[in-house]
Amino acid sequence: MCGIIGNLKKNNPIEEIDLELFSRLTNLMRKRGPDNKGSFLSDNKKIYLGHLRLSIIDLSNNASQPMISNSGRYIVSFNGEIYNFLELSKKLEKIDKIQLKSDTKVLVEYISKFGVNKTLKDINGMFAISIYDKQDNKFFLARDYFGKKPIYYHYDNENFFFSSTLSPITENKNIEKKINFKNLQYYFNYGFFPDGFSVYENIYKVSKNTLVELNLNNWKINLSKIHLNIDNESNQKKTSNLNKLEEIIYESVEKRLISDVSSCILLSSGIDSSLVTYFASKKNKHVQTFTVGFEDKIYDESKDSKQIAKHLGLKNETIYLKNIDLKKIIDEIPQAFDEPFADSSQIPSMLIFDNISKHAKVCLTGDGGDEIFYGYNRYQWYLIWEKFFKKNILINNSSKIIFQKLFYTLHSTSFGKKFLKKLNISYNKSEKFFNIFFKKNNIYHDFLKLSFHTDFINTSSENIIDNNIDLNCVFDLRNYDIDNYLVNDILTKVDRSSMHYSVEARSPLLDKNIFDYVKNFQTKDNIGILNRKILLKRILKNKIPKNILSKPKKGFSIPLEKILFENFKSEIIHNLNIAKKDERLKKLNFSIFETIIHRFFELKDYKLSYQVWSFYVFFVWFQKNRNFISI
Repeated sequence: MCGIIGNLKKNNPIEEIDLELFSRLTNLMRKRGPDNKGSFLSDNKKIYLGHLRLSIIDLSNNASQPMISNSGRYIVSFNGEIYNFLELSKKLEKIDKIQLKSDTKVLVEYISKFGVNKTLKDINGMFAISIYDKQDNKFFLARDYFGKKPIYYHYDNENFFFSSTLSPITENKNIEKKINFKNLQYYFNYGFFPDGFSVYENIYKVSKNTLVELNLNNWKINLSKIHLNIDNESNQKKTSNLNKLEEIIYESVEKRLISDVSSCILLSSGIDSSLVTYFASKKNKHVQTFTVGFEDKIYDESKDSKQIAKHLGLKNETIYLKNIDLKKIIDEIPQAFDEPFADSSQIPSMLIFDNISKHAKVCLTGDGGDEIFYGYNRYQWYLIWEKFFKKNILINNSSKIIFQKLFYTLHSTSFGKKFLKKLNISYNKSEKFFNIFFKKNNIYHDFLKLSFHTDFINTSSENIIDNNIDLNCVFDLRNYDIDNYLVNDILTKVDRSSMHYSVEARSPLLDKNIFDYVKNFQTKDNIGILNRKILLKRILKNKIPKNILSKPKKGFSIPLEKILFENFKSEIIHNLNIAKKDERLKKLNFSIFETIIHRFFELKDYKLSYQVWSFYVFFVWFQKNRNFISI
């Protein structure tokens, strides 16, 4: 895993003072690549590429970057891993009779032999790649199929500047930074920025599965998809075999255990990480597992994780999140996440990767299983809504009041709380379900919203994403999650949390071969009103303890309302008062911020905890970066 950076100029050459700036900006990403630093400057001094390396495969200097192809035509600097590099190497060996041990060297020579477009279609991995083609005078940026590895860029009439994270762009004095309030509106609704966009105007994130091509001859840019997929669900009979799926998953885990440094597994007690741990244990009986533990038993899964590890004969270490850790971790969030990001599970994620970094450089996770195999509770709720609520004439405002009173009654009794816990409906989610189930049309975005407030910005502007996008079935809902929630929330959280501690996180279930093969199964093979992840549970049957397969799903969550209420009231109010005086934030509707903060802290309306957390994260981020932001 690495950090990449670069600057291309249309007319003026790069000067010595620019190189000093680029070196300093590169060092802002040092945690992404602490083992080695390299750079390339073109003969005409108009193209600079920088690279920071976290050495995982081939620890020698032979794998250092930027790397030039044997032909001298291509210069490549990339962040990530190519998991099928051994197969690609064998293909090259048959042609050129050369043996290549580094995935970077395989990548460079494969591009040299087959071209950029075919290479990007053939490689299987996680990556953000920069490629300079000297012969055709073109430059490329490419991001992997699921969007595991980030890359940002700024493009104007003279400069094309890119980097793995936003910090080098934020601190680049040659690029003007203005807050994009349309994008910020989206952030306050969902806690993250949509794919392709950032917190700033004219600074973009390369979308997942996307190739950016800059023609240096005419300075024109073109964006295209790498893989063209047909994601429509079909009733056509397809060949599907559970044993074959199991084999593909095992191969994916096996490939992600390949490294020249120590590896471990992030183990919760869920289906996904249990599956990854089981297959990893078949390949490596000594792989260590790590678990986040909580003192609050509602959130703690450490007992079940230890049971799984013991069953598989593996060592398990539980790292408990304590109050003493909170301040240290939360203080580091602006450095780890260099734009506002408000999924509070970033806190336990940073805790566990901090501890893992003392033992290993590579960590396998279960991320992606909820999306690929229909694991979220909202998929079941969507099926319930579709079957019982969507077209039911009895569902109206009168019946909504009755249901609302029923929910509140259940929440006030111990029996009712246990019943709702089995359905995974916390008090925080009550308002969300009331609003969702009594709608007659699209409900996807309501599942993800932090609350139902939308007027955080004073000036009216169109939505950055069409909230009325047509999702006709749970298959569409799941695919939209892959294109939206997975890449912008889950993978962002994992990348930033792990890289902040120089750990490479690998997600075997997010493999294109797995995703393509799962398409052979019908949706009903994976999800029903009463069950989720049916395929994975069938694979895991008799492989892990039965109680793990049957237990209710727990998200990777924390007691956020308690953390905020006990530790951050005065700081949040203080930061709000500072923000209100800043001219650069005059477009914010501070009255709604004050109302929500008051309702949470004074009226104890704890279902607003996620919204309050999004405020806190933004204000802290703004204070850290305010000197770089223009009016």
